[in-house]
Amino acid sequence: MKRMACLVLMILLLTGCAGGGTEPEALVSVVRGEYLSLAGWQSQVALTAHYGDAVYQCSVDVRWRREGETVLTITQPQLLAGVTARLSPDEQVLEYDGAGVSIGLMDEEGLTPVSALPVMMEQLTQGYIARCSWAEEGTQLCLVCRDPSREAGQGTEYILFLDAAAHQLVRAEVQVDGVTRLEAVFEDFTMEMTDDDTGDNADLGGG
Repeated sequence: MKRMACLVLMILLLTGCAGGGTEPEALVSVVRGEYLSLAGWQSQVALTAHYGDAVYQCSVDVRWRREGETVLTITQPQLLAGVTARLSPDEQVLEYDGAGVSIGLMDEEGLTPVSALPVMMEQLTQGYIARCSWAEEGTQLCLVCRDPSREAGQGTEYILFLDAAAHQLVRAEVQVDGVTRLEAVFEDFTMEMTDDDTGDNADLGGG
């Protein structure tokens, strides 16, 4: 019994997941390896930001790159269509082309709806996974990421849902002190692997 308990603990540590059964944890290890091997991904993302009674919605074309510049372009609403945010991996600064976009910060760390998207990738590949489980009758993998020093419902938490078969991001939430501040729905999610991983920079199809 003692040997079995040690084995279970080792599995949890290797996957970086702090609970649940063995099946979700095993998939977490696979998914993290795949996303660490990505050269980039692109997707149409529908964002809904909650600021008290005010709700803001927009659609963003996201082109994330591991090396180089990540580009986020607003496609809806029409008034802001074409406004582009560029994220430098060196300086971690967002620069906007065109009209300014400012609807406030979501947490004490300065998180915004646009900057949250790259942070989701950091959480997926490097963050502490407090909980992992199946969702939507086993068709999606749900990951809850947060600061390991915080309890559930404290600080900023990232709840990520991935397709259990294809591993693309499907949707995500950002919660601050237990309150949902941002919802993201990913469509046409396409992953581009590195040369070292596939030999040909192959695209893994989107939804």
